[in-house]
Amino acid sequence: MQPTVVLSVINDLHSDQRVHRTATLWAERGYRVVVVGRTYPNPAPLNRPYETQRVSCWVNRGPLFYLEYQVRLWFALQRLRPDVYLANDLDTLAPNAWWAMRRAKPLVYDSHEYFLGAPELESRPWVQRLWRGVERYGIPRTDFRVTVNQSIADQYAREYGSTWDVVRNVPLAAELPWDADGEWPGPDDRKRALRAELGLPVDRVLWILQGAGINVDRGAEELVEAAIRCPEVELLVVGSGDAIPQLQRQVAAQGRSNVRFVGRVPREELQRYTAAADLGFSLDKPKSQNYRWSLPNKIFDYFQAGLPVVASDLVEVARVLRATEAGCVLDAVTPDAIAAAARGLMEPEAYASASRAARRAAHRYHWGEEARVWHRLIDRLEGRATHHIWSMDRLEPPRYGGTLEVLGQLRHAVDRGEQVVLHAFTRGPLAQPLAFDEVQVNVLRRRRLPLKLLPWIVQSRQTRIARHQAQVQRGTLTYHGLHCSGLSRDGVLRLHNPESAYYASLARHARGLKRAYYRAEAWALSQWERHLAAAWVGPVAAITPADAEAWNALSPRSRAHWVPPHHPFLERVPQHPATEPLVLAVGKFSVEENAAALNGLLAVQPPLEGLCLAGHNAPEGTPHYVDRPSDEALDDLYAKAQVVVVHAEHALGIKFKLIQALLQGRHIVAHEFAVQGLDLGDRVFTYRTWDEAYAAIRSAQQSPWTPEHAARAREVAARFRSAPPKV
Repeated sequence: MQPTVVLSVINDLHSDQRVHRTATLWAERGYRVVVVGRTYPNPAPLNRPYETQRVSCWVNRGPLFYLEYQVRLWFALQRLRPDVYLANDLDTLAPNAWWAMRRAKPLVYDSHEYFLGAPELESRPWVQRLWRGVERYGIPRTDFRVTVNQSIADQYAREYGSTWDVVRNVPLAAELPWDADGEWPGPDDRKRALRAELGLPVDRVLWILQGAGINVDRGAEELVEAAIRCPEVELLVVGSGDAIPQLQRQVAAQGRSNVRFVGRVPREELQRYTAAADLGFSLDKPKSQNYRWSLPNKIFDYFQAGLPVVASDLVEVARVLRATEAGCVLDAVTPDAIAAAARGLMEPEAYASASRAARRAAHRYHWGEEARVWHRLIDRLEGRATHHIWSMDRLEPPRYGGTLEVLGQLRHAVDRGEQVVLHAFTRGPLAQPLAFDEVQVNVLRRRRLPLKLLPWIVQSRQTRIARHQAQVQRGTLTYHGLHCSGLSRDGVLRLHNPESAYYASLARHARGLKRAYYRAEAWALSQWERHLAAAWVGPVAAITPADAEAWNALSPRSRAHWVPPHHPFLERVPQHPATEPLVLAVGKFSVEENAAALNGLLAVQPPLEGLCLAGHNAPEGTPHYVDRPSDEALDDLYAKAQVVVVHAEHALGIKFKLIQALLQGRHIVAHEFAVQGLDLGDRVFTYRTWDEAYAAIRSAQQSPWTPEHAARAREVAARFRSAPPKV
């Protein structure tokens, strides 16, 4: 049966070209498409290749209109029962989020602007606060997110943590008379013919400002003044807006005739006027956050006409023009600056270069290219070559422990040509300090309080939103750690260690209430492990043979198999001795076993020469500390280290810092339990007490590191190289 997607929009359906193109694309993908909008202001019938339903409201302006439309849209969605909900802009998001969550259906959100940055909201803080509440309710409940440019995508990622796809507002692909390099196949006499047809001067420089938003204080006043000062040009103002009457009075007062107001015309005629011009202008000012991040459609219309562009210095407009070299960006929107930039651009050599660049850009910035983003999104929604990886950890630098296993698996999936969606949890802000640029990231907030009798560390991830995300996902599924496993019974469960035993080991280092919490958590986790072993139906992959044995001892429904770690490290065992006595210890120092290592290493007297602690969450004032090093900086520290200290007073899982030390370091000093059962040769010095640890570090510092040592180390390291994940 054909699946249904409902696109909701508050606008008049006649004028919203973005929604029309999106709806047409979904129909081409085999969906039954229904677009719900409103009748006002144009009640004329629509002729579209998909279904439309138009809502008539009693109130068409002000707060009551928005409230009434939410109610009417809520009932429309209740009746339609689509397979996919697609909300356009914040004023349709809440009803879609409510029904998508209730019916466990995917929710797609297309934000046409940074809604809270609109000038009418920035000047009304109470109204903005109300819409902020709607945004905080709706956006975390979305499954797929789209917006119109990278600046807005980055801002939403800062606020809500997740990745946003970018689909620009660009025109449909046109049949262009030039090749992809912007070269004309022959002489261009099109402009003269068009000007004659439109009654425009043939022998003058023609400027054009077009659009449906030629409003006050958006640069039109300065452009008209610049044109008045340049008698050799004629300016066409094609479109509508509240600035037009004042501009007409401005021209009349000057007694000039080189500014022509064409008014609003059909799109086909607008394209003819644009193609007849020499220069296009886009001069919006950064009066609000929305304007600062705007990327007007007219820029791409100018490209399709092969016009160089003179534009104000807005972030996205400047980014496009500087990338394409198809015009110039003004330092200030003044009549003098506009006139000087336009005259400079009309110099023959500059004009030829900018025109060629604009023609090249026309082959890139059109709907045929932007539609690829929608197709990739729909592929993810349908699970085509898509891998969902669930990580129990917050995505913060430096990557450590389980995040390294996730990263290795993620990169293998990308290498296989799969789209990857990385789901991760946080107790704090949704925005993550470390971006995974290779993949889509979906950040979910954990519960802050324990619920029911399930362990808090697991149950905190069983939020309603997380369960919804798991229900609607399609494709290959991998859950890292027991923490995420309650969301589904499908996919692969990747075991990193016996969690109940791990928390029991943490309790041995803790004191007071924290020790009591860890013990309670260890007990609750043991109950959860038994429950999960009896219920889990998918494959189970353990990171070490000992982890597989621990799981299989629970008499599980699905037995575990050992699958070695899929870390991102490359083998770079140093050939030569270290040039300095650097002793490196890495970790998340809020974890008790790493905190014990930090305290133990700092307590030695006399102090260890060259001690360096690297990681995050170390107490303020910790000496010799590198906070949150980048991956490259951490690789460099391992390469420089004379000795790497790996502390873990348990034999659970495998320490990824041990793997990195084996692949990229020299001598290793490790707790006996951390290397238990591993044959690592003579490069590893072990200890049980801190007195033994200090002696081992000094012995390692005094041991030579020769090419022969490096060769033997590479033989051992070869067993820990990452291989493509298989279960």
